[in-house]
Amino acid sequence: MKANNSQETKLRGKVIKQIFAENSKSEHKAVYLQTSQATYQLRRLGGNAFSDPVLNKLVGKNITATGILTGMLFLAKEIKEI
Repeated sequence: MKANNSQETKLRGKVIKQIFAENSKSEHKAVYLQTSQATYQLRRLGGNAFSDPVLNKLVGKNITATGILTGMLFLAKEIKEI
């Protein structure tokens, strides 16, 4: 699913953790949402971009999330474990 910057969208998938910006100064483990169509970096709107304890607890679980998709970044407003 794709959306413009101001339109909400709903995604479903598995929360995973993997390396972001490998071999750069910005390299760190980040939380992603792996859907059937693509893998998006996952952040909560208003959450910490580098370490979000709420998202870390969801790693390995399946979720549905509503939020804003900008390129390969999904800013979640609402997350529900399924």
